[in-house]
This record gives sequence, structure tokens and C-alpha cells, in this order.
Amino acid sequence: MRSTKPQLLRSLFGMFLDDEPVRLATLAEAVAQGDLKLTRYHAHSLKGAAATMGMEPLRDACRELEFAAKAEPADVAALSPALGRLVVEAEAAFKAMRQELTQL
Repeated sequence: MRSTKPQLLRSLFGMFLDDEPVRLATLAEAVAQGDLKLTRYHAHSLKGAAATMGMEPLRDACRELEFAAKAEPADVAALSPALGRLVVEAEAAFKAMRQELTQL
């Protein structure tokens, strides 16, 4: 994650850390309510943000949840394990970013 432009990294990581935990909480709520449309939307949005930041494990976990929410017929029970993996990857990404920010 090292860059020759620490100010840019501070800005990008700061925005990600401001926005994505909120999105993650909203996503978890959508899963809890069985709202497949919102689950797909937020998983897709977080997947794009993770991909932009080069966080492949988080991107992959988002993809897994997004596809589970698109399954036909819908299997709401399959969403919880996918969300669990996504939360683990998101927390790891948030931790890595916070650690990186302390070193810039």
C-alpha cells in the first residue's frame, strides 16, 4: 500500500474509513431484514470501493454476498455466512488502512 504520494493516500483512506463502515452497517441491516435489493446494492457499491483500493479479499467477499442476493430462487439463509466473511474482510481492511495511516 505504499505510495510516493502520502497526502493522496491519507485522503483516499480517510474517505474510505469515513464512508464504508457506515455502508457495512447498512448492508448488515439489509441482510437482517432480508432485503435482497438493498443487499445487492450495498454489496455492489462496497465491492467497487474495495476494488478501487486494491483490497481483493474484501472485493471477493462483496462479490460472494452480491451473488448470493441475486440467486434464483432467493436463499436468504445463504446471506448470513456470506455477510460474516465480508465483515471479517472489511474489519481487516479497515485495520490495515488505519495502521498505514499512522505510518504516513
